[in-house]
Amino acid sequence: MSYSEDTIDFLHQGDLIGMKNSLAKALKNDNEEMLADLAEYLQMMGFIDESQTVYDKIMAEHPESTDYLINLSEIAEDNGNLEEALGYLYQIPEDDENYVAALVKIADLYQLDGDFETAISKLEEARELSDSPLITFALAESYYEQGDYTKAIAEYAKLSERKILHDTKVSIYQRIGDSYAQLGNFENAISFLEKSLEFDKKAETLFEIALLYSEIHNETRAIASFKRLEKMDVDFLNYELAYAQTLEANQEFEAALEIAKQGLRKNPNAVSLLHFASKISYKLKDTQAAERYLMDALNLPELHDESVFLLANMYFNEEDYEAIVNLQPLLEEEHLLAKWIFAEAHKALENDSEAEALYEELTESSLTENPEFLSDYIDFLREIGRLDKAKDLIQQYLVLVPDDEAMRALLLEE
Repeated sequence: MSYSEDTIDFLHQGDLIGMKNSLAKALKNDNEEMLADLAEYLQMMGFIDESQTVYDKIMAEHPESTDYLINLSEIAEDNGNLEEALGYLYQIPEDDENYVAALVKIADLYQLDGDFETAISKLEEARELSDSPLITFALAESYYEQGDYTKAIAEYAKLSERKILHDTKVSIYQRIGDSYAQLGNFENAISFLEKSLEFDKKAETLFEIALLYSEIHNETRAIASFKRLEKMDVDFLNYELAYAQTLEANQEFEAALEIAKQGLRKNPNAVSLLHFASKISYKLKDTQAAERYLMDALNLPELHDESVFLLANMYFNEEDYEAIVNLQPLLEEEHLLAKWIFAEAHKALENDSEAEALYEELTESSLTENPEFLSDYIDFLREIGRLDKAKDLIQQYLVLVPDDEAMRALLLEE
């Protein structure tokens, strides 16, 4: 048994001291082939420094061997040394059998650094030297990662779905479908994703198909896809909100609420589902349930101010202005719509100073571009006799809605 094999045995036994001693003997006594296998194994097992030591020993004695430069570049990459990694690869000459592999790895490193232009140029050079479909795949992937989906589709289309899926575990049809989705061509996206399912039955793909059918307002097929998803993978996570929203769009409110409840049984702290369940409960005229869901959401940190706003908005629809005012101290950060509701509640309760302070604060926000807000504030100012200020805001309002003759008439009032 060689010292390299002893080193691996000590590693398996967890005897790091024995491994270190045996490694030193291997470096002195074992041949290049044994050391190469050892270095590769150590690298695979995460013993990067030890692997580097072995490769350095081989390269010192066999500087003409380029086989190990790619491995050394991978070690440098793992250590975060991009320039060092590139340095190893650029040592491989153009007439070397490892040159094409080096180009692909160089492209990968440049892409990792965000330099897609250089990465693509290296891959195009590699493709001129080799007809390997994996190089075309790498080029397509680079276009895909860069966001140039049209070029990515053109490259993916040159490849065999079955072969690339076997070699890389990546579905070409899925990538083309995803690219079409990014380009807004949802019909083509669905078509290719459906093809992908024929070769690679993944629940994630079926979920994406369901979302795309919802996007094009084909709720019937979206719902059918969600049902297929539930049968394919009963443990699939976080699909319930999208499914429930699709059912809502199809006017199936009771079914939408049931799916939301199903999601909440899995995760009672899913704030978005609590918000949705509240909305649907309110549509179904179950005000108590709608309130209860939002109260549960208020106890959770995620989307806290949105929960405050939604509850305040529900109380506003119920004309429970005291309940709205009681929520005001719960607002933690800036939420303009919530503050507007608070202002409206104070106005309804004739708390004029509190209402005016909130309205005035909101005039420093983007709500001044909202005609509905300006109209509401104008109405309040006229109620409390602030006519001059109201007229200033009327002029601001008319810039946004110049054809509102009723509002324009208010300017002429004494």
